[in-house]
Amino acid sequence: MSETKHRTRLEVIRNNVVVNVVEPNMEGSTDDFKISTTSSINSFPTLSLKSANSEINQVFMDFSKRDIVRLSISSTPSNSYITMFEGEFKQKSIKFEAEPKTLDIELQAIHSFFSLSTLELSSIQQFKGTKFEEFVTILVEMAGINSKVSIANELSQIPITGLSRHTNAFRLFKEVCLIINAAVTFNSDNTVNIEYRPEKLNNIRDREVKTITEKEIISSDSTYTI
Repeated sequence: MSETKHRTRLEVIRNNVVVNVVEPNMEGSTDDFKISTTSSINSFPTLSLKSANSEINQVFMDFSKRDIVRLSISSTPSNSYITMFEGEFKQKSIKFEAEPKTLDIELQAIHSFFSLSTLELSSIQQFKGTKFEEFVTILVEMAGINSKVSIANELSQIPITGLSRHTNAFRLFKEVCLIINAAVTFNSDNTVNIEYRPEKLNNIRDREVKTITEKEIISSDSTYTI
């Protein structure tokens, strides 16, 4: 019986084309690089990478604005990869030392929809019966967002009417979603789901609850404040 091993793949995507791929060797010590991801219901998914690994550093030296990074994991003999994170460049720092010769890279990536929060609408935006799907498309194109957005049928054709004066695009998006009772999910694979809130809540309530035992918990972390 062959032993199943975890494999990690990092890809850099530019203009929808994979331009660099690296599969770090995860066997033995991996002190020369660290990768972590975060995801929650009230924040955008993120990825953080710290590397002193020359193979990884070569891939990310020119990683810059609008580039996408995809982290995939495989634990199957067929090397079928599952996307754990996909998002675009947010921040990068490089540290070089001559003696001893070392190069350290730290970078952060975030869900592409984050770009909407950095877009300030300096002009007056008027919507006269604009369908919600079209409203989302307008904002996505203005921010240059590279995310696939899926909108529930019962929401996509709702007319949006109103006037926006010099506001933040993400704030406008959230206000409209609140008005039409929409629930938004920013997925770790850089996609977005916009669903009818009552239906979303019903789906959550209908999920089967799985109870785990202490033996199944491999790690835990708690923080208490007063």
